[in-house]
Amino acid sequence: MDLSTSIHTAESHTLYLEQVAAQDGSQTQISNQAADADGSQTPITCMDAALYEAAAYGRIDVLEQMSEDHFVVQLTPNKNTVLHIAAQFGQLDCVQYILGLNSSSFLLLRPNLKGDTPLHHAAREGHLTVVKALIDAAKRLHQEIESGVGGDKAIMRMTNEEENTALHEAVRYHHSEVVKSLTEEDPEFIYGANITGYTLLYMAAERGFEDLVNLIIGTCTSPAHSGMMGRTALHAAVIRNDQEMTARLLEWKPDLTKEVDENGWSPLHCAAYLGYTAIVEQLLDKSPDKSVTYLGIKDSKKTALHIAANRHHQDIVKRLLSHSPDCCEQVDDKGNNVLHSAIMSERYYAPGNIFRDNSLLWVTGLINEKDAKGDTPLHLLASYQVYDPFLSENNRVDKMALNKDKLTALDILSRANVKSGNISRKNILREDEKSFYKKEEQKAKTVTHALHSFSFSFSFF
Repeated sequence: MDLSTSIHTAESHTLYLEQVAAQDGSQTQISNQAADADGSQTPITCMDAALYEAAAYGRIDVLEQMSEDHFVVQLTPNKNTVLHIAAQFGQLDCVQYILGLNSSSFLLLRPNLKGDTPLHHAAREGHLTVVKALIDAAKRLHQEIESGVGGDKAIMRMTNEEENTALHEAVRYHHSEVVKSLTEEDPEFIYGANITGYTLLYMAAERGFEDLVNLIIGTCTSPAHSGMMGRTALHAAVIRNDQEMTARLLEWKPDLTKEVDENGWSPLHCAAYLGYTAIVEQLLDKSPDKSVTYLGIKDSKKTALHIAANRHHQDIVKRLLSHSPDCCEQVDDKGNNVLHSAIMSERYYAPGNIFRDNSLLWVTGLINEKDAKGDTPLHLLASYQVYDPFLSENNRVDKMALNKDKLTALDILSRANVKSGNISRKNILREDEKSFYKKEEQKAKTVTHALHSFSFSFSFF
């Protein structure tokens, strides 16, 4: 009998046994009922207590006194067979006894209500010897004719309702020896993602199971590496700030640095956001080319530099500029450059700190660059009523620059009419500039008056 015939026979046998059980109250299959939403009654199967305890506690002497039909008819509420129970509790002797029965192929392949086979149960609980016994039993099944896949590989590739294989379960619960055994049995097969989008490698990386990451990479021929939201195993390692795992993944597949999630975030974006300087260095050093530095997020087009500046991660800003000096020329979808991004932080800090340590940014064009609304960094600074000596006292800064509303930074301060502590309108100007701007302010009154009804909004990161 080939594997496909075995599975078909098992399904037919299941239907027959359920019909038998429905006619035989002594089997306790339908002794309980539950009400459905429509008020109808759904049968609830339940296993004979003596059989359940014998399988759970390893009482072969009790099993030997029961008929084989008793084994295949009896099901728990979750449709677990006696082999499911023995496998779940790691009772190797009971498992081997059951596998020696004529109905063993049916019990071996039979999924429960959640799609779990006995192998799923054994792998989930970490029972290595039981896992091996089940696979050995599957090997004795003839090859499936069409695909040529042996019974052992077929059962290992069976998925439950969450699309997890037994190997997924072993990885999830960090059963290293079981993972090693299963991967060595079927190293060429590419295990796909489960219903939540987790592949084996991503699952191991996200949970911090470095030994499993090494095992999967070292054993599987071409393991899938995707995860939730389109992330990769490298994203997961970076987010965990796991430098050793990051190094291993970069050694295995350097091109992972360029893979982005469904929102366009690369591992470098994540490291820049979280402030993981050492991880940023790893990603920059191992990336096959410099393109990773210039990648922009899907909707906003913000680069890792924009994010690092906005999050106040000055060391990362320096490292990004050292790696790709011209990345400072990039702007986001609203025309904001690195200095705009630094000012638009939720927690204000002096943007001059970024420039003071990075001479590559000391260029007039960057300091006075306008965003899509025509606002220079100084306009943004004025809109927040914040004083920064680097911009306020720097001769490179064009303090008369007009935005698209024909307002200077001084106009914005005048409109705000806010004074708080040391922060006031005069702070943005040097003493020797006050008389000049007083005259300019008089000239601008006509424009300011014409625009007094406008409301202004500024984009925050």
